[in-house]
Amino acid sequence: MSTPIAAVPTFYTYFFAYIDPLIALYGVYLNFLAPDQAVISMAPLSTYDPNTVFLFHQAGGLALAVAVMSALIPRVSEDLSVWKVLQFSLLLSDFGGLSGVYFALERQGRLEPRLWSADDRAVGGLYLFITAVRLAFVLGVGFGGEGEVKGEKEVKKRE
Repeated sequence: MSTPIAAVPTFYTYFFAYIDPLIALYGVYLNFLAPDQAVISMAPLSTYDPNTVFLFHQAGGLALAVAVMSALIPRVSEDLSVWKVLQFSLLLSDFGGLSGVYFALERQGRLEPRLWSADDRAVGGLYLFITAVRLAFVLGVGFGGEGEVKGEKEVKKRE
């Protein structure tokens, strides 16, 4: 039995159904078609090694899966528990991404904000924003009261 259809705030619905998949598709592009750009954007002192192409294809495949799940789950399920499981799972991936940003900066001696490039700010800032949105969603920030249910009449009609 699924949990009741919750009143998901419009911001989350729009973000997860439209913005998140587009961001993930950009990751697909970088990993499959522009891996040298992916490397340089976060580690400008590094170069892409074609011998590691398998890592980029694995990351690109994951980004493609994220894009598809992010686009489809909000469209095919109104079950809040399904949405929360998906967003919690993606949150774990975001933490991995944030650690990658940190270690790329640390490895190159660029942890001080004054040493950050525009790419560092963009990639790091985007990861922080996405992570914050997912975390807020998983924690229920902005959902209103506990008993708030969207479409309660619709649920009864379907039964």
